[in-house]
Amino acid sequence: MVQNQGGMSFEDCYTYVQEKVFPLRPVDYAVKYPQWPGLVGIELEMLPLWAGPKDSTKPRQVQLFGQHGLSGYLESLQASQSAWNYKYAPGEAHYLLNIALEDQDQLTFEPGGQLEFSTRPYPCLLDALRRVRDIQGILDEAAKAFGLDIIQIGMNPWATVDEIGLQMTKPRYQAMTSYYGQYAPEGLRMMRQTCTIQVNLDFGNCEETMAKRYLASNLLAPMATAIFANSPFMDGRATDRLSNRGWVWQKMDRTHTGFPDLEGVVRSMDRRACVEAYLHWMLNGHVVFIQDLDHRVMDGRFSFRDWVRDGFEGYRPQVKDIQTHLSLQFPEVRARGFIELRSMDCQARFWQAVPAAFYTGLLYDPTSLNAVLDELLPVRDRLADLWKQCVYGLKDPELARLAKRVGELSVEGFRRLPSCFQGEDSLRLLEVFLDRYTFQGRSPAHDLLDKARAQPEGIVSVGDMEALQAVWQSQMTRTV
Repeated sequence: MVQNQGGMSFEDCYTYVQEKVFPLRPVDYAVKYPQWPGLVGIELEMLPLWAGPKDSTKPRQVQLFGQHGLSGYLESLQASQSAWNYKYAPGEAHYLLNIALEDQDQLTFEPGGQLEFSTRPYPCLLDALRRVRDIQGILDEAAKAFGLDIIQIGMNPWATVDEIGLQMTKPRYQAMTSYYGQYAPEGLRMMRQTCTIQVNLDFGNCEETMAKRYLASNLLAPMATAIFANSPFMDGRATDRLSNRGWVWQKMDRTHTGFPDLEGVVRSMDRRACVEAYLHWMLNGHVVFIQDLDHRVMDGRFSFRDWVRDGFEGYRPQVKDIQTHLSLQFPEVRARGFIELRSMDCQARFWQAVPAAFYTGLLYDPTSLNAVLDELLPVRDRLADLWKQCVYGLKDPELARLAKRVGELSVEGFRRLPSCFQGEDSLRLLEVFLDRYTFQGRSPAHDLLDKARAQPEGIVSVGDMEALQAVWQSQMTRTV
């Protein structure tokens, strides 16, 4: 039996959340960039697939480490990008865990083989977007040599959970599979089928800005899911939902997803209120596994609060345990030293700049930030209901009204940001996206469904998705 002493107290947990989870923006940012509003990072989950003929409606699921896996693809990357640090599992030279890039960015693989690129925090949006595009070019080049396509969509439309399998079998993912198996099949769908695009922003340089950004981020979550809904298919067929990814996450352990109680933040608008709200939510979260007890999977009733108070089989939580626990909680807005905005389906590459433009326009422009709070605070008692409705896109009239309003505010705010945020057509992309979708009561999922109706199988092909890129480019050209 593993035993330890001096586990974390509740006071230690508070200090950790205050210092590590809710820090103010680094002071050197204001020194280096006194006119800029904040740091920006982007996390993008993509599907590497063997598409075959472009009209094929059933691309083949590529296995990471199987007989027909990505080994050649990874070897190609390693040969062309020798400066990257390829980290393999101890004692398993073939089993890649992650790739640390030369600019402190990272490539990883998710449980279902999704390829994730995570940028470091960049001083402005333009830097982050350029970095994403540069890395995508490298990934594409290596993929072409092996007949692979890298697809961007909110959920794998073609392969089932069983067809995908658990592709990353490290102990963490095996334990998560056992725990989230309680929520089958959605728990396994979450791990193996879903893809998101996440925007990471800082908390600002003062407590009031921190509270406003954190509060507004939570209140915006349902609108973001509906606006960027891009996953209308599941297991090879269309459903009545436009964001199946969002729906799957709503089916998870409710102590891990959704929202904390925000009323304290509304009343106080300071850092303490943010810390207390997140700490209370974190302590009530169920423990998934205990790493030092051989990744012991828990029963879905044992909370981190129980663990701090009572211990478990002589083991008390340490700093690494609170870090693990926080990494296994998936609220719509995750605080992790910055604001991780998690509510959006992955977007087609043509539109991938839009989510970050949307959020920076709303949260980094003070006028739009205040206007968002004025608009959404009066309807915050509907947050849970709007979150439930958002997976159907903009079908709910109130949700559609709010989405259009925050869309307008995002454009107004983005126009006021420095040019290093608006560069390379980001502003035009935001405007065209909102005109094509949000202001018409549509989401990107509608384009996919329109294409699917022309297919006998009722689902999009990779060729359909490529054809849409040309349609969007044409519309972009006409509106310039």
